[in-house]
Amino acid sequence: MSVSPRTALPLAIACLGAALGAWALADILISWNLWKATDSWWPMLGALKLVSGPNGATLYETLFFGEQTKFQYPPSSLLPLSLLGLVIPLTLTTLNALNALVLLLNAAALAALAWLVFAPAPAQPGAGTVVDRRWLAGLAFAGACLFYPVTYAFKIGQIQVWIDLAFTLACILWFMERRAAAGVMIGLACAIKPQFGMFLLWAILWRRWDFASGFLASALPAAAASIMLYGWHNHMAYLDVLSFISRHGESYYANNSINGIVHRLLFNGPNLQFDSRSFAPYNPYVFAATMVAGVAFLVPLLLRARGARQPTIFDFGMAGLCFTMGAPVAWEHHYGIMLPLYVLAFRYALLDAAPASRHSAQLLLAGAWFLSAGRLPLVDLLSDSLLNILQAHLFFGGLLLIGVLYMAAAGTKDAVPLTTRSSVVGARG
Repeated sequence: MSVSPRTALPLAIACLGAALGAWALADILISWNLWKATDSWWPMLGALKLVSGPNGATLYETLFFGEQTKFQYPPSSLLPLSLLGLVIPLTLTTLNALNALVLLLNAAALAALAWLVFAPAPAQPGAGTVVDRRWLAGLAFAGACLFYPVTYAFKIGQIQVWIDLAFTLACILWFMERRAAAGVMIGLACAIKPQFGMFLLWAILWRRWDFASGFLASALPAAAASIMLYGWHNHMAYLDVLSFISRHGESYYANNSINGIVHRLLFNGPNLQFDSRSFAPYNPYVFAATMVAGVAFLVPLLLRARGARQPTIFDFGMAGLCFTMGAPVAWEHHYGIMLPLYVLAFRYALLDAAPASRHSAQLLLAGAWFLSAGRLPLVDLLSDSLLNILQAHLFFGGLLLIGVLYMAAAGTKDAVPLTTRSSVVGARG
């Protein structure tokens, strides 16, 4: 595939982003320590031990509000660990080894998504771009191993890696028009990440009953099992946890949300040091900005459902990213769900965008990748100035990616898979 002068700049920006990701990966491999990869595991194992004891009915009163342990997951998040504990010992070694396996499975799933998205299509007049999907599948696999939000999640021992895999599989299933099965994947992820519960409202407004039924088919049994095992009170108490987090949020630079950005602009809380025991001080301006951001990320998604057309895979991807970015806390590793969206957006920017907007789409996508693929530590030197807004480069990368997905969704007349639209793709495998 030849590179035109107009493609050279986006390609150079994208390669720079990949280099930043490789640099971050090298640092992670050098500094990785099994006994420090505990970000999800220590709070979750502590919670699992608590719910099995005499104080199990006061999960959040004891851990979150009492001991100030940042166990911020819903009770249902303990279900997979409870099931795993029946077959393997729940140690840091086994859990982090499992995370490594899940990370590789996600990389393989991304390669499969690229293989599907760039499947050969019949030649159409006026289309002349030829690509080899074998190379693109390999590129997607490599991208999964270089993408900082994913590799960092593995480094610190984050269950987010499981959510990344579930979201990638959901994208594959949606692309294959198995939308009920895609809903099952999101329903399972919702047991760990409650923000994905908004997908149910999204599906109902779009009248995607197949997706909604799949979501409920997995989410309802998980919720019922969680209530039965961990008690109704703990589930109601979790609402207090969500309320507390929405009122406070996090000022630490890794929080790439409007909440984190405004906290840092007002110098309200620590920027470069993570406080494992407390949250940022309550600030009415930050709280107002957090609420406005939540609405701003949600309403446009729901307004798009007013039309008679069906949601495209780009609408689905935008929903997942907006539900993540509109939350009070959007840590760097939460952006791991961007990877399958890059595969889809790359197909659009390379082949399907209208000639007049193709270069713009490629520039936006390259910029998004540059801002999100790696860590930009030099911006931390700006932490004491208003330019600390640049510390949220992942957030801005997410906005650019949303822009490309919106262009793709707006240019798609219906929910027909990408492979049936006009493009020429090399049939060499």
